[in-house]
Amino acid sequence: MQTREDLRLQQWLEILNEPDVEMSVIAAGKLADIRRAEAVPDLVNAMKRRTPEVAAAAAQALGRIGDKSAIPALTETLKRHRDVHVQTAAADSLGRLQAYTAIPVLKQVIITYIEEHKTDRLAMTRGFRRGLFTTSILALKQIGTRDAVRFAERAESATR
Repeated sequence: MQTREDLRLQQWLEILNEPDVEMSVIAAGKLADIRRAEAVPDLVNAMKRRTPEVAAAAAQALGRIGDKSAIPALTETLKRHRDVHVQTAAADSLGRLQAYTAIPVLKQVIITYIEEHKTDRLAMTRGFRRGLFTTSILALKQIGTRDAVRFAERAESATR
């Protein structure tokens, strides 16, 4: 017999997969509130196959749910997604999940940002990429290994 919580989970999973972007974003947030691991596969699918708005909301929800099985998909999203908002949400969730395996990818995001902006110091303070850079630094600090924290601190110093 399904509990009230099970029915609520099913309802939000159905809404997540509907074509309505706004409702799907709301559903991702509700699934994060419920915090049930059963939502992870649908959220991973939404992160990979839906609009950037839904993908970013799904990435955030995966971090809030806290199920480490989402780490590979979040890492892949950080590496390959074309939308910086989705990448930023993935980086944030990787930090929340203390995803040690994502450290090399987070470092690469930071290195790429610094390299791209070496010659243009003004560009470092504007644009969406700055948010991804900052979130990646925070994620490394949340992961908390000595190496990750040291790298994050050096990256912050390099951009001052």
